[in-house]
Amino acid sequence: MNNFSELDILKIAISVEEDGVKLYNEMFANAKKDEKRQQVFLALANEERNHAAIFKNLYKETLEKWNKQNEHAIFENHVAGTIQSLVNYFILPKEDVFLDKQKSFKEIVNDALEQEYRSMQFYSKLAQNAQNDEVQKLLYSIIKEEEQHVIKLKEMIYYNKPSISIEEHIHFIESILNGMEDWVRVVDLEDNIIYANNAMKEELGYYLIGRKCFEVIGRTVPCDDCVSKQAATLYKAEQKEEKINGKIYSVMSSPLKNLNGEVEAVIEVLRDVTQERLMEAKIKAQNKKLNDDLQIARKMQYSLLPKELETDGIGFTYMYRPCEAIGGDFFDVFRIDHSHVGVYIADVSGHGVPASMLTMFLRQTIKKDELSPAQVLTHLFQKFNEIDFGPNMYITMFYAIIDINTGEIRYANAGHNMLPIVFNDKQLFCLEAAGIPISNWVEEIEYKEYSEKLASGDKLLFSTDGITEVRNPSGEMYGNHRLTELILNNKQKDIYEIKNLIINDTYNFKYGEKLDDSEILDDMTLVFLEIK
Repeated sequence: MNNFSELDILKIAISVEEDGVKLYNEMFANAKKDEKRQQVFLALANEERNHAAIFKNLYKETLEKWNKQNEHAIFENHVAGTIQSLVNYFILPKEDVFLDKQKSFKEIVNDALEQEYRSMQFYSKLAQNAQNDEVQKLLYSIIKEEEQHVIKLKEMIYYNKPSISIEEHIHFIESILNGMEDWVRVVDLEDNIIYANNAMKEELGYYLIGRKCFEVIGRTVPCDDCVSKQAATLYKAEQKEEKINGKIYSVMSSPLKNLNGEVEAVIEVLRDVTQERLMEAKIKAQNKKLNDDLQIARKMQYSLLPKELETDGIGFTYMYRPCEAIGGDFFDVFRIDHSHVGVYIADVSGHGVPASMLTMFLRQTIKKDELSPAQVLTHLFQKFNEIDFGPNMYITMFYAIIDINTGEIRYANAGHNMLPIVFNDKQLFCLEAAGIPISNWVEEIEYKEYSEKLASGDKLLFSTDGITEVRNPSGEMYGNHRLTELILNNKQKDIYEIKNLIINDTYNFKYGEKLDDSEILDDMTLVFLEIK
């Protein structure tokens, strides 16, 4: 269908409609002694005949407009015949369907409706493949004709007879409007109400016709933002909200056009949205309260973070940015005694309130006077399993203790996938360790403890996977390799400079030059230590 011209489409449409006339006439002739069926078939035949006449006139006008009948490549007869046969097969009704003696009048009309729907699908398919706006406009006019046919068939079902008078047609439309809970009114271009449905009359009074549209809602002058005027002027639907008798109404105004396409009036549908707006206001108030509570929780969580380390032997800085108001990442650096410093970084499953509650559990439960990292993690595991957190809640945690006097660092890992990085001017390595997260996945656990020797000038980076899992617009992750390369290229700088370089580099990777933390998808935490 991609190469059909206006003339091609019209030629097929004329053939379809003329074949429809022939078929309905045959059905009329075969439905002897069944006056109701004959009336249906006669009405259908007349509709098809009218459509064919419309398309013939359009065909003639198109030929005259182009004035190129001999140059235009219309389908050869055998090609057009093949296309018409396919079209007839798919969208024309089958005679035996309509002549089934067991079918009721309503079933016959429903069969005819099915035929019309298939025709409309055919014309819609042509419209989708139209090469230019003129062809598409033509096809939509055909579909509009078919839609009118469907309306008439629907009326036949409603009244259970094929011939519909003007009065019955008006009654059919009014029955639809009066069955609506929404208010419906028609306003002319001078602001006079010329129609109102029962729902509106029952609420505002039965003497609405002839009154000004603004008067019936308690105004003395027209609305400054009159959507009816806008709809009539712009030839499109306009919407606003209006307060009437203490209730809030959504007002949708649409232009009513005559056969010449001129706007003669406006139809307005007013829907009571009071409860929806009250609910929205209530939700907004609840959200504000929740946000206020979250901000308090955020301040509390930040207040728990270490501000400074009370020792001259270790330098300390960090970056902590949760993806929500409160996060699931947590860390701490603290003095255990005069010669030992403890440091841990943890990543709790999930985000928001549930995750923050686990971080509170972690801070309250950890044994800060214990000098064995493995024993600290074991104690946490046991306390965690005394509480029914469920299988979806867990904590990954890397815990280390540094002896300031000897430089020894002892550490254990509870499933934290971001291993701490140790680096200096000459080398870089990770504190390798493995272990099960603090969870209820297993009944018993034994964490293994490791140790390394640190020297003056060594720097340590503890982090969570929110750093390495940052993605750029192409979906590529920042990754461990970029983090390691950046550290190697800047290992001679102090920890404050390196921290800022990592922050800028990850954000530039995700946003380009724009630094915007409004779209963080995971908590991001960096903790730097430097042995003095």
